[in-house]
Amino acid sequence: MEKLKIAITLGNCNETYRQSILGILKDPTILELCTPTVFEEKDALQKLNENRVDALVVIPSSEAIECPADAIEVIITEKTNIVPLSNEPTADDIIKIRDILERDFDLRSPRIAIVQENTMQNSELANQVTAEHNINTYGPYTIDQIMAEDTAWHFDAVITTSSSSTQHITEILSQEIPVRYFASKKAVVTAAYQSVQIDTEGKTTNISWLTHPIYAAIDVIRNRAFYDKARRNPLQKLFRDKRDDRKKEDTTQENANNDKPERAL
Repeated sequence: MEKLKIAITLGNCNETYRQSILGILKDPTILELCTPTVFEEKDALQKLNENRVDALVVIPSSEAIECPADAIEVIITEKTNIVPLSNEPTADDIIKIRDILERDFDLRSPRIAIVQENTMQNSELANQVTAEHNINTYGPYTIDQIMAEDTAWHFDAVITTSSSSTQHITEILSQEIPVRYFASKKAVVTAAYQSVQIDTEGKTTNISWLTHPIYAAIDVIRNRAFYDKARRNPLQKLFRDKRDDRKKEDTTQENANNDKPERAL
């Protein structure tokens, strides 16, 4: 695979902030894996839409980044992936999340947990999805249950249905810097979970705020390529019209009849 081109766009920032980010992007490890380039947001989106870059990484400075309406947000932590939803999940939601985990994260037969503090309208959803769609789905759990004895470790994704539970679980599970990934889109877009912190000397206090979203984007691109290649049919589908076969048979029979000598009377 060729070296990936990663577009990086910054939020409203001053020159000190910008220079600090540019310094981080000169890290030899990053340059070995990809070619990162900083763009203004409008230019970055244009290049992404034109397929001139392989992924977009958004680094906020102060303003929060909202998940696009047509995407499913996945918060990547070292223990599990957290999927915040605004409403109680449906079977279709869980199917989409399963597909994301398999293609973008290279997870086979992923295990999905539902965290719901209030009573679910469909309390049997997990059992139904498991039985009808063969997706390993469990719950609903409370926050205390999913946190007890590192239960979250046993799942590849944890669905949350409120901003408070999402933040609480993310803070508890994240020993390192989490990453926001906007999934279910053709383009690969990741973002820093929070704004990058700059100290009084104009240096970042932790470069993982920037490097983790870049590495996450690279992983998704590679996982997608592997997944799609494994399912690509190397043989062309051959369409055979049986009517053509019948025409050939009729023509062959007619020629055979014409070639027969006439019997003498």
